[in-house]
Order: sequence, then C-alpha cells, then structure tokens
Amino acid sequence: MKIARLRSFGWLKLLWRGDRGSALVETALTVPVVFAMLLGAVEMGDFAFRASEMSNAARAAAQYGAMNGGGFTDCKGVFVGGNCDPTSGMYAAAKKDAPRTFATCTNFTVNATSSCTCSGGAACAAGTPYTCASGNGLPVVNVTVNTSAQCSPVTSVPNLFSGAFSLKGYAQQQVLN
Repeated sequence: MKIARLRSFGWLKLLWRGDRGSALVETALTVPVVFAMLLGAVEMGDFAFRASEMSNAARAAAQYGAMNGGGFTDCKGVFVGGNCDPTSGMYAAAKKDAPRTFATCTNFTVNATSSCTCSGGAACAAGTPYTCASGNGLPVVNVTVNTSAQCSPVTSVPNLFSGAFSLKGYAQQQVLN
C-alpha cells in the first residue's frame, strides 16, 4: 500500500525538484510590489516637499507682516482676521515661497491675524498701532499666519492614491517695537 501511494504521487516529486522557471515566477510576483513601493515613495516625497513649502510660505507671510505694518493689522488692513487677497503683500510673500505648491494645487489661501498683549499682562487697546495703558508696559504684538491648499497626487492609482489632500502651514512672528 505504501509503495502504491508513493508511485501515484511521483509526478509531485518532479515538481518539487525542478527549478526551471522559478526565477521568472519570483520576478512576476515581486515586480508589482516593488513598483507600488516606488510609487508610494515618490508620492510621499512629493507631499513632504509641498508640506515644507506650505510651512515656508506661512513663515514668509508672517515675516512680511511683522516687518510691514502687519503686526498692527491683518493682511486686509483691519484688526479682525481674514483671508488675504491675491493683491496683498502677505499673499505675494507666501506665493513666492511656495511656487510649486501654488502652481500645482488648488484653493491656495493665506489667513493672517494679529494679537497684542501688554508686557504687564493687560490687554492692548486697539489702534494703529496697538497701545498699552500707562503702567502696563509695552505692547507685545504677534502676527499669526495660516496657509492651506488642496493638492492632488502626482499619480492616480485607484484605491491607492485618489482624491485631494489638504496641506497646511502655520507661523507666528513677534513684531519688534
């Protein structure tokens, strides 16, 4: 009985011993995995670059605002925060520091606000410039800028890379008196 079983499965032994074509099968199984990993690495690198640009754009806009009167008003010239329009200097500074993101993404926005506290701890009085009541110290003004954009992946692979991603940047700059 044992001998008959071995003889009936003798063709199976031949499959286990033969290695012709195994390299082709291994290559066919690994190439798609390596290709997907390569696509993922390219996408991650691209989004890391764009995220860095968004942070740099926020920093540039905050520096522009701190140096050019933005510490006393936001990008629209008022005290309440709001989105900067494309003609403002803060928007232009942000756009200049994120050229690839601005060119390839949609809904690129720059939002700027300013806040003030007196060095003595009291609230500042609104005005251009901010002022502190006597005995409360000097105004400490901060410009805060948030940038955002909707970016799509470079490659569009169904169920892997699809839809837009939101990238955001944040910076806060203290205005020197």
